[in-house]
Amino acid sequence: MITKNVMSIALSGFLALPLMAQDEAPAVGDLLQDINMFTPAEGDPSYKVKAFEKFGTEWAVDAAYGLWNTEKVPGATRHTNLALIHAQLNQRLIEDNANGGTWLRVEFSGSWGLDRESAQSDTVFADMVGNATYAHADHWGPHEGVFPEVALMHYFAGKRACIIAGMVNLTNYFDAVSIANDSFAGFTNSGFINSTILPLPDSNLGAVLQVELSRNSYAMVGVSRTGCTAGYNPFNSDICNGYAVVGEYGRIMADGTVTLRLNPFYTSADVDLDDGKGENRRQNAGLVGSIEYTPCDRLTVYSRAGFAAKQYLSNSAEFSVGANFKLIPSREDDFFGISYGVFKGQTPTENNREQVVEAMYSLQINDYVKVVPHIQYVANPAYSTADDAVIWGVQTVFSF
Repeated sequence: MITKNVMSIALSGFLALPLMAQDEAPAVGDLLQDINMFTPAEGDPSYKVKAFEKFGTEWAVDAAYGLWNTEKVPGATRHTNLALIHAQLNQRLIEDNANGGTWLRVEFSGSWGLDRESAQSDTVFADMVGNATYAHADHWGPHEGVFPEVALMHYFAGKRACIIAGMVNLTNYFDAVSIANDSFAGFTNSGFINSTILPLPDSNLGAVLQVELSRNSYAMVGVSRTGCTAGYNPFNSDICNGYAVVGEYGRIMADGTVTLRLNPFYTSADVDLDDGKGENRRQNAGLVGSIEYTPCDRLTVYSRAGFAAKQYLSNSAEFSVGANFKLIPSREDDFFGISYGVFKGQTPTENNREQVVEAMYSLQINDYVKVVPHIQYVANPAYSTADDAVIWGVQTVFSF
């Protein structure tokens, strides 16, 4: 069953494809539509035309209340009490039924502390807790309302190609592992939501070119400036002084039950390595791959692995594996998730590996509300000899 949470559809890319491909082959343009759009396509069992869609308007909003207990995180406050919101809009500017048209894309994201202790914290957990950093990892920045993406999206070549340009958020397009790419109703550890190696900037000037190679495969390449923190001026060359190039090849296999993604990347930026030489231009390159397998309607498993040639612009290696399992077959939108990851850090020391285990459960109350309790265990946090961290919490998610 396709989820009713349209935000999850937009972020997870191919969540619907394994369930549809067993009955019928995807139509031309379906792969790109599933990545970029927020509502199911015509012919999808969950598709219902709404009045505003007739005017070329698509929107999705996820709001949440989140409480994280960080009492057992060294150096962190006892808890973090947040209100979170994530909204996206696609507004059609030029209609072109044959090619897909031209659209305006706007994304808003933010989180705010609901008490004095939470409001004074710049991160949800603590800077020292390596990968366990932000509760909502679709943007990297303090608790404030920001626009990670404001861009134009133009389809062409009979819906088989698309270009998005402007202030882009690369996390919306690349590395979209379906069961691990929604920080509202899935895993909260940023090491599972997106690769810790891939450079996926948001709020920076850039462009993404997408091409559907066949009914079951596609390719993308994204170019983005780097260094501009969310909420700051992306035209400021003093801050945004680097760039990243990210590619992705995706293929749907085994009658839609397997999705493979390969992500090569290259980055160039001015980095100060504290070696007394000041800032110098540094390059990095690497490869990340992920695979998803849905053997039955109740179970989806994934694995992600990657490496980088250099260590000073990202982690040098990572591996994670996880699964979503529907414990009660009659409750299609409820699922239990568990994931494990090991991440090799930037400094070549004996303590440069961090391990994370997270378990969560998504309890769907109705079409609009779900409750998501979760717990994390972080061994060797931030690649140091600090005490292991235990983080638990709950989110109440409202989807519109």
